[in-house]
Amino acid sequence: MKINQDFVMAVETILFLKKRKQNGYLQASEIAKSLDFSVGYLQKVIQMLSRQGIVECKRGRIGGVRIRARAITLLDLWKATCGGLDYAQPTVAVMRKPLRAFADSMDKSVIYKKR
Repeated sequence: MKINQDFVMAVETILFLKKRKQNGYLQASEIAKSLDFSVGYLQKVIQMLSRQGIVECKRGRIGGVRIRARAITLLDLWKATCGGLDYAQPTVAVMRKPLRAFADSMDKSVIYKKR
């Protein structure tokens, strides 16, 4: 199964920010360098996460990105990067139950929780 690159970058970025002891802003270029991502592409993913309230961004020399949400699940990141899961009205009716199970399991997978 091939996973969307935006989703992968979002998960790895949140996990990277989570590992940091400080809650200050971190430059996208520093994250990209550490995770071997393209800075421009990572900034696009960070914008998606920011629009959903998962991270907050601050412009300028001392700006960057930091986690904003109190808790983040895999489903939150999926919705931010891939869009929602239409398990109520899927294109193929037989997919309703598997999509619902997929969404439920992703919603239970908490990757960040503020202490």
